[in-house]
Amino acid sequence: MKHIMLSSSQYATTLPTFFHSTVSPQQAPNPKLVALNEPLAKALGLDIAWLRSPEGLAFLCQGKTATNTPVAMAYAGHQFGHFVPSLGDGRALLAGDCTTCDGHSVEIHIKGAGLTPFSRGGDGKNTLGPALREYLVSEAMAALNIPTTRALAVLTTGEMVERDQGAVPGAILVRTARSHIRVGHFQYAAAHGGIDYVRTLADFTIQRLYPSLTTHRPERFLEFFKEVVSRHAKLTAQWMGVGFIHGVMNTDNCALSGETLDYGPCAFMDKFDPMKHFSFIDQQGRYAYGRQPAMALWNLSRLAECLFPLFHPDEDKAIALAEDALHGFDPQFHRQWLLIFRQKLGLETEDEHDIRLLEHILETMHTGSADFTNSFRALGSTQSALHGDYRAVRELFPTNKGHFDLCRTELLHRLTQETRSPIKRQTAMNSVNPLIIPRNHRIEEVISHALQEDYRPFLRLHSALQSPFALTEAESAASAELDPLTAPPTAEQEVQHTFCGT
Repeated sequence: MKHIMLSSSQYATTLPTFFHSTVSPQQAPNPKLVALNEPLAKALGLDIAWLRSPEGLAFLCQGKTATNTPVAMAYAGHQFGHFVPSLGDGRALLAGDCTTCDGHSVEIHIKGAGLTPFSRGGDGKNTLGPALREYLVSEAMAALNIPTTRALAVLTTGEMVERDQGAVPGAILVRTARSHIRVGHFQYAAAHGGIDYVRTLADFTIQRLYPSLTTHRPERFLEFFKEVVSRHAKLTAQWMGVGFIHGVMNTDNCALSGETLDYGPCAFMDKFDPMKHFSFIDQQGRYAYGRQPAMALWNLSRLAECLFPLFHPDEDKAIALAEDALHGFDPQFHRQWLLIFRQKLGLETEDEHDIRLLEHILETMHTGSADFTNSFRALGSTQSALHGDYRAVRELFPTNKGHFDLCRTELLHRLTQETRSPIKRQTAMNSVNPLIIPRNHRIEEVISHALQEDYRPFLRLHSALQSPFALTEAESAASAELDPLTAPPTAEQEVQHTFCGT
């Protein structure tokens, strides 16, 4: 078909119906496009004009074509540590697969299309605020070179949806991913089907995401698990490097592809705080910024509980192999974390004391109430990186300037070991330290305007987030004030809580 190069979902056609249920979503009463990711659509071979047509809008809302039928995926999950044996896509459906220009198969997933067999008393609908948040943040993460699901489109449905705050506009988010298979899928298979279903799902996931491991060797399952561990060690370190807090790291949001999945109550830190968390439902801070590595490992341990019988016929040996693979997470995470934060400081060489320098800087950011993003970006400014003048950076540490002076001395001493030129070092720093992130107060501002059908702030913020490392005139002029989109919130603007939107 010329208009949309969509095939039936491999997940639906390959796996037994144990793993999914067919859905027939109702058409939205008056769908209107709010945003269409044209570069992504083109990369997927989708016809832009067709997507904007009535037929295309119907597809974006329902996921149906003449050749495919959408399904809702079945999975379980630990939610804030409590196991729920049956969850599934309660307001989402898997529409089908597209093939990218580089030959990868990508799933199209529609969120907010209505009731499914897994809705569990919910209405199956999405609303405009959460849809815009995921569109902005997932595309910002892609621009930051962090593995993520991608946002293809946001549409309003033409109906009002009842939520705690009253009636709000209904919306649909269309997203893509290499795969939406999560740890929770394997938990569902283990809990309801047993080891044969776990094996079937593992073989499918290997074929889809790790094709180099597609063999009949029994070792493939352990190798697969180790690959998943490695991807999540790297992904979590990448989150930490930009101050990202996922907010709901339940096992049903932990993707086997190593992509960031589900942006409900996510947020980026402003002031650095290792225990910062925003999600209103995370009252105990289980998924706080500094706890994310431990939570990623916890999720992987739940996956190991499902897979380990496939590792070896002898149970004790199988458990030992699983434990050994899990022990690989911490060293891989710490290597990646140290690499990322060395790069943020512009360090090309390695020194055994770098970890202490980084910990001192981060501790001083915390006690000094420093903005995480702007502080690292300021270290790469012309004054700091080229002239050794850190006075402007010092002003970003309002409550602990004395300790910052100690950090500056340590950093300057450490830089004597570097061999590349200051200009190359500055260029490298500005390629990893973003100038702009999707700050919480700006997203709330965008949503507030969008609820009044003013999408100009949304479009402006989205455009800026596509070039997160770019220099601006405001930054290059020493006396210029920060661009409003890069400035941290005032006390009145600061967002205390985020919400998942269900």
